[in-house]
Amino acid sequence: MVGAAIGTMGTAASAWAQQAGDATPAPAQVAQAAQQPADTAATGTQQTTSLNEIVITGSRIKRANFDTMQPAEVMGSDEIAKRGFTNLGQALQELPAFGVPGNSPVGSQGSFGAGQTFADLYNLGSQRTLTLVNGRRFVSSASSSIFGAVAGSPVDLSAIPTALVDRTEVVAVGGAPIYGSDAIAGTVNIILKKDYQGADVSVSSGLSEYGDAADYNASAVLGRNFNNGRGNITVAVQYDKQNGLTDEDRKGTIGGASKFYGSATKGQTFTQQLYSGGRHYNIFTNTGMPMVDDGIPISRGQAASAITNDAGQALYFGPNGQLTPFINGQLTGNAIYQAGGSGFPLADYGNLQVESNRTQVTLLSHYDLTDHVRFNTELWYGHLRAANLRDQPYYNTAQFGNAGDPNGNLILSTDNPYLSAADRQTIINNLVAADADPSTFYMARANTDLATGAFRSTTNVYRVVAGLEGDFSALDRTFNWDVTGTYGKSETSNEDRQVVTQNLFNAINAVRDSSGNIVCAPGYTNAAIATLSSTCAPLNIFGINHASKAATDYITAIADPSQDNAQYDVLANIGGSIVTLPAGDAKFSLGYEYRRETTAFDPGAFYYGQPNGDGTRTQFGNSIPIDPVAGEYHTNEGFGEVDIPVVAPDMNLPLIYNLELQGAARFVDNSQTGTFWSYSGGGTYQPIRDITLRGNYTRSFRAPAVTEAYSPTGKIYTTADDPCDQRYITGGPNPANRAANCAAAGITQPFTSDIVDFTSPGTSSGNPHLQNEIADSWTVGTVLRPRYTPGLTLSADYISIDITNEIAQLSATDLLDACYDGAPGNSFCGTFARDGSGQVTSVAEGYYNAAIESFKALQAELDYAFNLEDVGLPANYGAIDFSVNYLHTFSHYYKVGTGDKQYTVGAVEEPRNNFTANINYKNGGFDFLWQTQYYSETRLNVNTPLSNYQYPVMDPYVMYNASAGYEFEGGYRIRFLVDNVLNSHVPFPQAGYTGASGTALPRYYSAVLGRYYRLTAGYKF
Repeated sequence: MVGAAIGTMGTAASAWAQQAGDATPAPAQVAQAAQQPADTAATGTQQTTSLNEIVITGSRIKRANFDTMQPAEVMGSDEIAKRGFTNLGQALQELPAFGVPGNSPVGSQGSFGAGQTFADLYNLGSQRTLTLVNGRRFVSSASSSIFGAVAGSPVDLSAIPTALVDRTEVVAVGGAPIYGSDAIAGTVNIILKKDYQGADVSVSSGLSEYGDAADYNASAVLGRNFNNGRGNITVAVQYDKQNGLTDEDRKGTIGGASKFYGSATKGQTFTQQLYSGGRHYNIFTNTGMPMVDDGIPISRGQAASAITNDAGQALYFGPNGQLTPFINGQLTGNAIYQAGGSGFPLADYGNLQVESNRTQVTLLSHYDLTDHVRFNTELWYGHLRAANLRDQPYYNTAQFGNAGDPNGNLILSTDNPYLSAADRQTIINNLVAADADPSTFYMARANTDLATGAFRSTTNVYRVVAGLEGDFSALDRTFNWDVTGTYGKSETSNEDRQVVTQNLFNAINAVRDSSGNIVCAPGYTNAAIATLSSTCAPLNIFGINHASKAATDYITAIADPSQDNAQYDVLANIGGSIVTLPAGDAKFSLGYEYRRETTAFDPGAFYYGQPNGDGTRTQFGNSIPIDPVAGEYHTNEGFGEVDIPVVAPDMNLPLIYNLELQGAARFVDNSQTGTFWSYSGGGTYQPIRDITLRGNYTRSFRAPAVTEAYSPTGKIYTTADDPCDQRYITGGPNPANRAANCAAAGITQPFTSDIVDFTSPGTSSGNPHLQNEIADSWTVGTVLRPRYTPGLTLSADYISIDITNEIAQLSATDLLDACYDGAPGNSFCGTFARDGSGQVTSVAEGYYNAAIESFKALQAELDYAFNLEDVGLPANYGAIDFSVNYLHTFSHYYKVGTGDKQYTVGAVEEPRNNFTANINYKNGGFDFLWQTQYYSETRLNVNTPLSNYQYPVMDPYVMYNASAGYEFEGGYRIRFLVDNVLNSHVPFPQAGYTGASGTALPRYYSAVLGRYYRLTAGYKF
């Protein structure tokens, strides 16, 4: 939604490997064994590459063990299948380290890209999580418009077929020297199946207990070796269909009848009160509220400018188009909305789950040209068509402009032929009593029948990867090398029906012709943009759904913004042994990468607006004019890495069983931001074979995205939490300073700021002078694998990430906070304007290197796999694997400019404690999974006093999922899954759980959706 809008108030192992160069995948038992420290170290010069050497995410050096110096997690294909995921982004949400993404299929969609799914590691923003496929970059599908979901280049994880995924590896921090920009939080590396032999066909379908939100999936993976195993070709095809939901489909939980927080009534000790029945706005309805002047119809439950009956009751047009008394709900402390009643239930008009169809075709192949040279190629095609089913409508109200403006009150004739005689007389009587012109009246309306807010996005992704890899011997050593070229392109087109204001005004100006027919009044002029019909047809605006098709076609234009992204990447590496030390071979990797990113956003004719002679543009409808965005940059990057074994187990040194040091550096020359050095250092130390201590320091960076650097200045409408509003005046780290600055600005309390509930106009722009974000990060941790308990692994790591020079789009809230929480009269106070009554009338948002962000957390994992025979049960009783992933966030805050720290940890978007526990049981062909997900209690707003809310704390949340499957002889399999087994609901107070920013819904989606069932079946041959 980019026009006028109403703001709402308020199983993982500790390490793993990417197999490199081996002809067939290592059996599971081999991989598990490889995770145990070797009793002896490899010494001497190797003449050929070992089949057991692998490449670990976060490094390009082949090595013979799975240990990393950074915290690491893995989600394997088996876990993805057991949970029934067909979207990798949603699968990653089950790892506690991942926060609410910048966009996902759940909730309202980012403009110009419905259905896309991004990853957000540690809640630092999707633009600060680097996503790779087989260690290589993947083209972004994100929009470069300022109205896009993310100001960056995150990868759409829904574009990667889960049927082809072998595992997904996640490494905290440390990735920048190896992979380059964007890996501030960490790196997600998706490893695909390789050397696949045979065929695997799978189908699945799911349905909620309410009989909706159905989804369907079909996939096939086919592969075969050829020419005596020198080559392999693998093809994967996947189709997914998801039926959508609107917030109205869960009316009592998130829709128009749900609980909500609003301004408290007089006499309360808190400012935010919990109400039931849904927030209903009494200043308009979707059927129309007539008025005698250009005001609001009802204020605090009393008729203001409304047309009234003889008893003084405010009237509105009922669904049938006839005037009927407005029924008040429970009055609140806010003059413009009530709890329940006849007002507009805004919460019904949101998207809960996108409707989507997704098709993916992927081909992977390789061929050994010689015993030492292999040719690799990947061909990708992905097609996604997704719909945001509903959003806020086209409004006409005094809150958004003067009467006759695109979003101001409608001006109507009392001679309108669609009025009944009785209603016409009632309106005229009111106009006369108000000493107003009896020939015209005003009307406020939320035009849900004319513009639903729905839009559809179609995204096509193309990707080609081709390269050579191999090894050679020189100086009695073996070296490996690879050269790869990647081209990726993403094309997104959007389509939505938009009301053209000029034609709307023509159509509602209805009269009767000489024959008694209702027609458009003569003398009208059509808008400059083409609509579905150029012939004016009269529109009945009274009631709902009374407009004819001819009328809706006349007032409707098809908006068609588009987005094109392209990525070109050339990557070359060479590595091997430098020298043989007493503890083993010291290894290196050197490389070069050239990358070019281009992006272009075209708003289309409707959103661009009508050009005027003075260089300005006039909007055609509800949306302000939107500018095109185009830009590109390229990089030349050189990097190197070393791995030095210092002490090996066979050296038999006291208190040092094993010691290994690692270092990496990368030099980047970016055409936009200049040069930068990224580097890291760390290592692993084992005092005894059972205990590993590890640590890492990294300086990482993120280059500005095209959106941030090149977006032209454009108009916006925005809401904000005005710190001078009575609801926020006691907030901030120094409430006394905030209150004093607000008072000095002439604002007296209690003050209600319109920008909290309604949008205000402003501007937003890019900044070509932006520099890199810089992060100084370090981790320290331990891994315990006690020899006396085979199969048990425990790990715990402290993670510290401090970002400076962070690029921030200074929102209206940021600017207001920086002004009133900082020194009196600081520079941020000049970025907005207030009128004589204190209301914000304009604000200038933009991108600046003006923020810092800090994140401190403990990440822990436990995995214990054992046969029941080991605990005294019969051998045929099977085996159990118990795993827990846990994240405790000590601190997470950001600070913009001279403003105060804004904390995020402990808010509904980011619970302080978060874990996922899995119990897997397997016996022969049968397996069963029981999963527990837990979020600790949260606060509705961590930056305001607890006393501001009637119930400020949201209870802890626990949800259980189950999955049972059986593999039959002959390759057949079947699985039944239940998500949210106990039908856990959104915790008390069941309001405000979407968070202060409205983005926390994905965390509680299962609680809103309800119990969900899925059945899958497959055949492997």
